[in-house]
Amino acid sequence: MMIEYVMIALAVLSIFLFIVSFFGKDEINRLEEQIDHLTISLAQETYQIKKRLQVLEEELLIPHENGSNAMPIRHDGLLSSSQKRVLFLYKQGLSHEQIARETALTTEEVRMILRGLAR
Repeated sequence: MMIEYVMIALAVLSIFLFIVSFFGKDEINRLEEQIDHLTISLAQETYQIKKRLQVLEEELLIPHENGSNAMPIRHDGLLSSSQKRVLFLYKQGLSHEQIARETALTTEEVRMILRGLAR
């Protein structure tokens, strides 16, 4: 008689644990999705920061002409990567404002670069 109660108790316990295991998996899946979302967000923010840092490094490495804030045009025939990007976007037909948004430069800096390239 005692063995029958133990067997019934074990069967009920196993069914209960089996049902609980399904709910536990849903929680883990939700946590995995949240981690994936955070990882993607972090990667996007890191990319944006690197892009902005590259622009700042270029501005600091190239000396400014006449004390102006605009990026100077190099006179040795070589263009900086930001100048190449501005020229490429201009040839694509983008406006000065659109180029400024794409390159994280001001509209005036874009105009100065294009004027310098036109010389």
